[in-house]
Amino acid sequence: MGSNRRKQIWETFVRRPGDLKEGVEIALSLRDLTPGRRKYQFRNVVAVVSRRPEELRSMDTLQVRTVVGVLLPEPFGVRIIRDLPIEISGSPYRDFFQALEAAARVKGEHGGSG
Repeated sequence: MGSNRRKQIWETFVRRPGDLKEGVEIALSLRDLTPGRRKYQFRNVVAVVSRRPEELRSMDTLQVRTVVGVLLPEPFGVRIIRDLPIEISGSPYRDFFQALEAAARVKGEHGGSG
């Protein structure tokens, strides 16, 4: 029996496209692009991404942009594993990506899920 859950469309920014490791848990900041009341809502998460067609059918869509906003031509699939805090410790205007990864490690060590 299929799920009634509507597939969502997410957007993320990466420093380098190669930073998106497939099939492993990675920390991402996502913006919801799904039409509706929650459009543009922001989430920090731990997720798994994929480009394999057989997995894409069961995953949400992930549009990926470089830090300067260039949209990669092909979307990824994304499955959110757990939420991270919306506020991440760190110095403003420093390395956001490092702070996000650190938050994912701390949350994973303490076991919580979103």
